[in-house]
Amino acid sequence: MMIITAAVLAAIVLIFFLLPWQSEGEPSLELPPESSAATDLGFTYLKVTPQVSAYYDLEVHSGVLVTEVIPKSPAARAGVEVGDVILSFNGDRLEEETPLFGMMMACSADHRIALEVWRGESVSIVELFHAAR
Repeated sequence: MMIITAAVLAAIVLIFFLLPWQSEGEPSLELPPESSAATDLGFTYLKVTPQVSAYYDLEVHSGVLVTEVIPKSPAARAGVEVGDVILSFNGDRLEEETPLFGMMMACSADHRIALEVWRGESVSIVELFHAAR
């Protein structure tokens, strides 16, 4: 009986210290990136939601937040940086119902792509070349 009680107590302590706890008002950041380097452009991202925008103190409320840029990828060569927010893809605004991943996969290989990028307080157009799959 004593061994079972000690095991249960140890499990409770482990769960308490190993699980991430957050207060009720905090947004959860345990969101998986929606893309991978398989997009051939060389970056991963999170969709900008009200929670993501508030957490990262973004001044934009739509688009995708770049979370990783693969070295020597088309995105890296074009100057895309972690923390950039991509607002549009080839002129199409990235709103809640517009999936960037689908746009990237539908884009043919060896094609120029224009990304409207928000960085800090400015918006610019970044052009890159879509690699062959």
